Amino acid sequence: MKVFFKNFIFIFMVIGFISVKSEEEEDPQFLFKDCYKCKEECPNKNISFYLYTRNKQDEPTKLDVSKPETISEAEFSRDRPLIVIIHGFTADHDITPNSFLRPAFFKKDDFNIISVDYNKIAKAPCYLSAVKSLPTVANCTAQLLDHLIDNNIFKLDVIHVIGFSLGGQTAGMVANFLKTGRKLKRITGLDPAKPMFVTADNEFKLDPSDAEFVDVIHTDSFERGVLWPSGHVDFYPNGGFNQPGCYHQTEMLPGSCNHDRAPAYYAESINTNVGFWGFQCDHWYQYALGICMDGKNKTLAKMGYNVDLKYTDMIINCAMIISLLKKNLLKTIPSNISKSAQLLQYEMQEVFSSLEPIQRARTLELEYHDNQLVEMEIKGCLTVITAITLLYLVKGQMLTGDDNNVFNTTSCLEKPYRCPHPKIKFFLYTRRTQEYGEEINPLNRESLWNSHWNPIHPVKVIIHGFGGGRNLTPSPDLRKAYFTIGDYNIIIVDYGEAVREPCLSQIEWAPRFASLCIAQLIKYIANHPRGIAPDYMHFIGYSVGAHMSGLVANYLKPKEGKIGRITGLDPTIFVYAGSNNSRDLDPSDAHFVDILHSSAGILGQWRPGGHADFYINGGTSQPGCGSSTLFQTLACDHTKVTPYFIESITSKKGFWAGPCSTLFSYLLGWCEPKDSDMVLMGEHCPWEARGVFYVTTNGKAPYARGYPGKTRRFARNNGRNLDEHEYSYTGVRKK
Repeated sequence: MKVFFKNFIFIFMVIGFISVKSEEEEDPQFLFKDCYKCKEECPNKNISFYLYTRNKQDEPTKLDVSKPETISEAEFSRDRPLIVIIHGFTADHDITPNSFLRPAFFKKDDFNIISVDYNKIAKAPCYLSAVKSLPTVANCTAQLLDHLIDNNIFKLDVIHVIGFSLGGQTAGMVANFLKTGRKLKRITGLDPAKPMFVTADNEFKLDPSDAEFVDVIHTDSFERGVLWPSGHVDFYPNGGFNQPGCYHQTEMLPGSCNHDRAPAYYAESINTNVGFWGFQCDHWYQYALGICMDGKNKTLAKMGYNVDLKYTDMIINCAMIISLLKKNLLKTIPSNISKSAQLLQYEMQEVFSSLEPIQRARTLELEYHDNQLVEMEIKGCLTVITAITLLYLVKGQMLTGDDNNVFNTTSCLEKPYRCPHPKIKFFLYTRRTQEYGEEINPLNRESLWNSHWNPIHPVKVIIHGFGGGRNLTPSPDLRKAYFTIGDYNIIIVDYGEAVREPCLSQIEWAPRFASLCIAQLIKYIANHPRGIAPDYMHFIGYSVGAHMSGLVANYLKPKEGKIGRITGLDPTIFVYAGSNNSRDLDPSDAHFVDILHSSAGILGQWRPGGHADFYINGGTSQPGCGSSTLFQTLACDHTKVTPYFIESITSKKGFWAGPCSTLFSYLLGWCEPKDSDMVLMGEHCPWEARGVFYVTTNGKAPYARGYPGKTRRFARNNGRNLDEHEYSYTGVRKK
């Protein structure tokens, strides 16, 4: 489990590396070769400090410890607090967050504000070297603070360090370099940067031990900023994910608007008479169901500059806003909600039991738009990502069913647990029977004879995800696309009644049982006089259905054959953490396993799980999926993989992907594949494809962008990007 934790959170690091974008127009002559790590010495020519006061807002004094007179002669505002502001990547002492914070502070009162400037070593594209230089920035900042304290210019308890993005993590490091026995009174982290800090030790990032009080504001938790709680109190405005007005972002600067909202919110908090308030809710399930919406008898807390410094033991929550549910639905909530919630919590805690650092953290959660005051609680921040998304997917039945069946999970699969099972059915569709399916009974030898099965036609076995069914997306759309181009035997595995929405407790067990029944069907077809071996079958599984395809392989003995191809459409990470090959989809499950990732590390698995893994648009956030609710955004990223694959079946352009060893290298632009390295993603992916590939799509359908190379020598077969000598539209290698 510990291995999983490190792997899981790494995906957030690479997602966040999208933040390597300039906040100003970068020097076109400044390239990677110009990047360097600054010398580990203080004072340092690359690190400057500028003093601002109310009387000198436009004429700062440059402070230099190596020149004591610059400090002794500086016009400090005596008896006024000292604010130290540390900027982020590509910024300087005049850019965000300084441009937000200094005017707000001076509007309120007179302050001593020291803006740290390390722009010389934080220029784009030098993110890596900038991160490596941060300890030196922190050391030099601590040296200056020690000098100010030693010379009785300021007392330790009036110093407040505020850091934005990289500066947020740097603020935490300052504590490491102060003289022994000194501890800062307060550190504020404004959306502390995520890239390169996910697996870093606490010594190299912001944490509650860095000051007597650490408050953190998270506004871009899934891209540039960290998700996990980093302070004594953590605020997640609007869920910490999508900020109002930031829904339409450019492809060049994804997340920049959300990221910059942290200093904007904090600046407003300095002078506002309204305040950014949040209140306590005993449990996130209660908040999700709207039980805490009235705010009565709740502990209130204010976000920002005026936060109560006594909030050092807040109730833990995970900052996932749920805004779909309405108060008038509360009347339909069954009385046994608490019991069911406890069951789900137990299962999820079992899965994420190793996340002790997060489970020990304490954070406050708040939503500000529409004047709503909210908070929720959950043990294990990462668990809530999948948990509340499932809650979103099940909200219809969860809120409208009656007390007798909404949470009665024992009725999802009745005993006896034998295959075939009445709630696990198989329907055959052919070109002649597109509108209706013919149910296949593995115990009836005549069942295949009496159907429209044709052994000369390719076989597709489609397995839906949690809450799906044969008449629910993506099954009908896949059938339609395949029959557009040819004759197929398409078998839809319908186990929807076994994993319908209330059956959260069976999300892991029911698919395993269903896989056993699918294996029974495969053996039935393989041994039938009109059947074919598994080696000529193509399994297509979405979400949990992808893992079920792999589980089927576990029930096939070597002499019974091996599945020809398995295509995994964003295999779910929920319960399937990617660390158990006997349970998760992996390359050993078929002759060829290709996987498409669209919400890697969030709802889908982040790690490669096939012979060829395709990370679409970086693998995590899909264009067109920005939404005002976290639910809709995450669900969109996860489900977006299905229209991509469906389009690949008939596309004349094709989804061409280039190899790249890591997402890190891909986002930096270090991978420049040759024309011959490009491969097709989707239905017509060549079986020789090996490794990790990245592909970019259009924001709207048609999604395929076509061949990106300099030549079109691989575009054949009537304009379709398909190597006609090796592959057919069956998705199985020609023999």
